[in-house]
Amino acid sequence: MTGRLHDPAAPASPLVSPAARNVPALLLTLRQGEFTGSVTVSSAPGGTIHLERGLVTAIETPGAPTVETLLLKSRRVGEADWSAAETAATANAQGVPGLQGGELGAALVAQGSIGAAELEMVCAAAAFDGAFALVLSPPGSWEVAEAAAPARIALRPGIEPQRLFEETGQRVALLTRLWGPPGQLARSRIRPATPAGSTAPRIPDRYREILVAATGRRTARDIGFALGRGLFAVLLDLARMDARQLLHREPVVPPAAVPSVAPRAPHTGPPPATTGPLPRRVPARRGPQAPDGPTAAGGLPRLPTRPEGPAAVSGQPSNVHRAERTEKTEETEKSAP
Repeated sequence: MTGRLHDPAAPASPLVSPAARNVPALLLTLRQGEFTGSVTVSSAPGGTIHLERGLVTAIETPGAPTVETLLLKSRRVGEADWSAAETAATANAQGVPGLQGGELGAALVAQGSIGAAELEMVCAAAAFDGAFALVLSPPGSWEVAEAAAPARIALRPGIEPQRLFEETGQRVALLTRLWGPPGQLARSRIRPATPAGSTAPRIPDRYREILVAATGRRTARDIGFALGRGLFAVLLDLARMDARQLLHREPVVPPAAVPSVAPRAPHTGPPPATTGPLPRRVPARRGPQAPDGPTAAGGLPRLPTRPEGPAAVSGQPSNVHRAERTEKTEETEKSAP
């Protein structure tokens, strides 16, 4: 299929998204309308889905290696050949047979850096891998743009959206059966279960390369970018390696809450209305009539006052002792000569 010429200087024009409950339903609607443009999904990490006549030609997301990463890191294409293809695509973007609007993939094939069939296989793998990476995080909003820049390397004629959904569902189900929730495995940081240089069992070379790349700080995505492998392929190997006790997974620590640094806006509303004077404090009652329980104000119970003098020892009221002393004094005075 001949690709549309696109002016890079032309800004992308956002469209009102068709009524859809989620991204798969949106892509099916756009397929029916043979839409050409892009759908930008806002999530963590999010990404851009490129469409031509409703078919998915590329998915670019930070969560999975792109076609460029797969070709360069795996050394299918050298750095020099890649740079030469970029130069050729830029210089011959207009009207050159075999180059579709400056499309980089056609330039790579034209200069013999990679075969057309192999490039198609890598582009399809990157598109399926990008769709898989998008479903590992909670979905967010999306925006549809008609005049959006096409992907640098696109798969033509493209993938049916329904085929993309089916393959993604099968991948999620396979990893869930082998290990568990794939999103949790994708967020884990991996390191070898045994120290480097120790005697290791006989394992495939691709397992050994993962063990070398697993530094304890890298996730499956990081390992995929380092080795030039797809995210799903790395996760599948990690699940099987974990079953053979070749890996140690660092526990996933949820991100700590970050305090807000937004400037505090001054209070612009009316001041709180006063309903009257402040409540007056009522002193507690004292004396023998004071209750032994809690005070009227709801405080702690009042302790009984300890009597002073001899009454504290005899347990009798102090006025009884005073009366006895007065009678003894009067008798003493009467008996005195």
